[in-house]
Amino acid sequence: MADSRWAGVAPRAAVSIALLASVAACSSATSGSKPAGTPGAVAGRATLAPWDRPADQDVQVQAAGLTLTATEQVAVHYHAHLDVIVRGTAVPVPAELGINVGPDNTAPPHGSPGIAALHTHDVTGILHIEAPAAAVFTLGQLFTEWNVALSRGQVGAYRIGDSSGDRVRVFVNGVPTTTDPAAIALTAHEEIAVVVDSAAQPATGIPSSYAFPPGD
Repeated sequence: MADSRWAGVAPRAAVSIALLASVAACSSATSGSKPAGTPGAVAGRATLAPWDRPADQDVQVQAAGLTLTATEQVAVHYHAHLDVIVRGTAVPVPAELGINVGPDNTAPPHGSPGIAALHTHDVTGILHIEAPAAAVFTLGQLFTEWNVALSRGQVGAYRIGDSSGDRVRVFVNGVPTTTDPAAIALTAHEEIAVVVDSAAQPATGIPSSYAFPPGD
């Protein structure tokens, strides 16, 4: 069954589902069966947080190696969660990443309306994976939809080794990882935290889990 939050949590997406269902033509993006997030840096915005949702989601979805479809595909359906914490402050993960719809329930500014297998509905940080078949989806794809730079030691404008003294660390279920963050595969109920802090002021309270709503 389709995710009921489509009609309940994200106001713009709630109205836009009618648009999505009525559109037979999908974006010309590449196949969603591509292993999401080909390992390597995400060449997105290298700017200071916060980062808004890019309006050209059709372009960002294609860059992520995903496809926009007119309706949600839920043969494969699970959720992960992302926290981004910069110098002790939570950075919102935008609603409707991976959903090509315009503001105020209008047609999107670029391309046809549609929804990708990896998307967000709201600003809770819950990542929705709703796909027609099993595939690998990664953190790099989500950051590509967001158009925010992500690599080892960097997120946005924050880089290890610059004059600020910042360090960029990534945790999976509370455990630090040194793997390429763009290549982290998303799994059910996984908690990922991307943290900017410093050795002088280390972050505390790194989340190791997330309280998903019942049924998620």
